[in-house]
Amino acid sequence: MSHNPKNFIASIEENEIKNIQEIAQKLSHKGCKVKDILSFTGVITGISSGEESSLEELKIKGIKYIEEDREIRAI
Repeated sequence: MSHNPKNFIASIEENEIKNIQEIAQKLSHKGCKVKDILSFTGVITGISSGEESSLEELKIKGIKYIEEDREIRAI
């Protein structure tokens, strides 16, 4: 398996936002580097370890969806 870390955005389920710190900690235990925890909006941003085959492997209890955070550039 290749080492290919990806920037990600994880959206937390509304009923789990109160547990956002714990969810971020679980992502850290999976090898992710958590960059921001936005409690008000229920979003966690970070970088995956790169050991997973897809970001879906990081979708743990409390995460509604997780997707790659892509940089948008103006022309």
